[in-house]
Amino acid sequence: VQEFATAVQKGDAATAWSLLSSRTQQQAEEIAARARAASADGKPESGRAMLFASALPGRPIEARLVRQDGDTAEVRTNEDGGRVYRVVREGGHWRVDLDLPR
Repeated sequence: VQEFATAVQKGDAATAWSLLSSRTQQQAEEIAARARAASADGKPESGRAMLFASALPGRPIEARLVRQDGDTAEVRTNEDGGRVYRVVREGGHWRVDLDLPR
């Protein structure tokens, strides 16, 4: 989660995207495809562009593990009054698993 937040703050969309779960990436691509179909300008180009095009630098965050159960965990950060992220282990790596609006 901390690596993800740092990548977003630096504007490193490629790294931030790589730290998302495959489920989150798939949802983002589906949402972006629907938005492109409804858009005259063909934007957003991809799920990655949709999620990170307007990312703004912020202050560094601190993250701590709240709960872990096998290949899923919850991590709380000091941002937004203690935001909790769900993370999943995929292919031996932890990935941030976001709930995107459908």
